[in-house]
Amino acid sequence: MNFLKYFFLLVFLLPGACGVAQKGTTVEINEPSKARLLTVEPAIGIHTNFGTDLLVTNLIQWNPRRHLSLAAHTSFNINNVTQRYFNHIKTSYNYSINQKIGVGTTFYSKKHSHTFLLMVGVKYTTYKETLDDERFDKVSATITAFSPDYGMMYSMKRGWKKYFFTWRVYVPLYPWPVKGSDVQYLDGNMDNIALEFGIGIKII
Repeated sequence: MNFLKYFFLLVFLLPGACGVAQKGTTVEINEPSKARLLTVEPAIGIHTNFGTDLLVTNLIQWNPRRHLSLAAHTSFNINNVTQRYFNHIKTSYNYSINQKIGVGTTFYSKKHSHTFLLMVGVKYTTYKETLDDERFDKVSATITAFSPDYGMMYSMKRGWKKYFFTWRVYVPLYPWPVKGSDVQYLDGNMDNIALEFGIGIKII
């Protein structure tokens, strides 16, 4: 059953992230200079829909106070990279652009920092597909749509120098439960869980 498969995947991802965060927050940093004020964190990633999407993302995080974090996350998604021709349907292009802002908190340890953010934004999706079957005339369809994008993000940073490694998980809250309580909406949520890995730059 798809619901059980996705539920177990979610249960597997979230406790792992929380466990890492709890382990890392036992030691506080005494040097104020190590608490980053502004970072830029480009990354690449995939969605958990069997890795058919390629993500190019960037997170800009600002910490005006020690445990207050503000962030802007941009994602360019090339959808269905490995499925450009299927069942006589040819995909000319299929991509999404997501823009979100968020607020949350950051915890610090000797070598890591852990940030939890509540994100809200908008998603723009467009694609063009063509019926390419010699039995029929070619027919093309182009669709463009906007949709809301809500969710929770966990970001871990390793290293305290100007450059550092970063790893992120984004769990969407749309379409379930924002659009409706039907558990079938969870398929859309689970397909859009994002796993990202990149290198960050400390600006301030």
